[in-house]
Amino acid sequence: MPAYSDAPLPVELDALVGMGMNRVKLAIAVALAEHGGCLSTAELVAALGEGVAPTTVARNLNELEDRGYVAGDVPRDERRRRRTHWTLAHAKLHADLRALIQATTPSAESPTASG
Repeated sequence: MPAYSDAPLPVELDALVGMGMNRVKLAIAVALAEHGGCLSTAELVAALGEGVAPTTVARNLNELEDRGYVAGDVPRDERRRRRTHWTLAHAKLHADLRALIQATTPSAESPTASG
């Protein structure tokens, strides 16, 4: 039996799969945007409120960074005792979301469009 990861998907949408589209990742992107595109980890935790554990924020930041949606100003292996500031890669996020819109817009040749 095939795994769900075998589902066909346009290559340009692959990065969005890594984003996961969960509430924390979306909240991080929104909080960064609301604050000019850059916040420290502590500022992000505060912006997201008491309902989100700092470890959850950190894990989701790392996953977003792996896919290129955010960038930390401190190398990952040096972050233990250093304040990291995160920058939203809004151009990449917007490009990937535009690709999603394009891929999910019905074509003029679809059966429902012609009938």
